Amino acid sequence: MQISPSVPPIASAPPDGRQSDIRKAAAGFEEMFLVFMLRAGRAGGVGDNITGSAAVTATRDMLDAQLARSAASMPRLGIAEAVARQFSSPAQGGR
Repeated sequence: MQISPSVPPIASAPPDGRQSDIRKAAAGFEEMFLVFMLRAGRAGGVGDNITGSAAVTATRDMLDAQLARSAASMPRLGIAEAVARQFSSPAQGGR
């Protein structure tokens, strides 16, 4: 005698197209996280900046964005992989 479950599974793995969307969003999140981390580190400077003009600030922000983009493309941090794994895996036993 075979007993089948009365309730279908809660979630399943996302389709392949959605998987690539999840990975892109996770990479974007990692990049955004790194930008905020770099900005916070720069904001923690001691005293006034001698070259504190608007042009220097804008250039520094662009540098931070590029550094974050470069760092996010490297597999060393693992933030994007963890986020993608979180949103890709099916629900596990009501957790």
